[in-house]
Amino acid sequence: MSCQYGYRWRGDDGHRLDGWPEEWGVIASRAADPFVADTSVPGTRVGIAIHGAGSWKPFWVAPTPTDFMMLLACFTQAYVVECLNRPDGDEAEDESRPPACHNRVAVLLRDRAPEVDAAAFLGHLCQ
Repeated sequence: MSCQYGYRWRGDDGHRLDGWPEEWGVIASRAADPFVADTSVPGTRVGIAIHGAGSWKPFWVAPTPTDFMMLLACFTQAYVVECLNRPDGDEAEDESRPPACHNRVAVLLRDRAPEVDAAAFLGHLCQ
């Protein structure tokens, strides 16, 4: 419930905010951009809405919460392989790491969750 504060309700007094659809639930956020589960769609798609855009217009990255969790698992696996397990560790500045990590995520998702929009998700993380 606390994830809804600032999106569905005001955090200071709990009053309902205008412009937030009843069928959206915030399941996480990154840099104040909420990850939204849309219960009005069969399967409950998951998207990311950008704050400060004037209105909430999520870009949808996964058709179901299960696919979203697979996206996170594949991202974590790719990050560990491409970044943390490299001989130079995570300390060195290496511009090849993000593309290598992103490519590995795409490969992992191809068979595990082909409906996921990994490019949109990864693009958001790079902002």
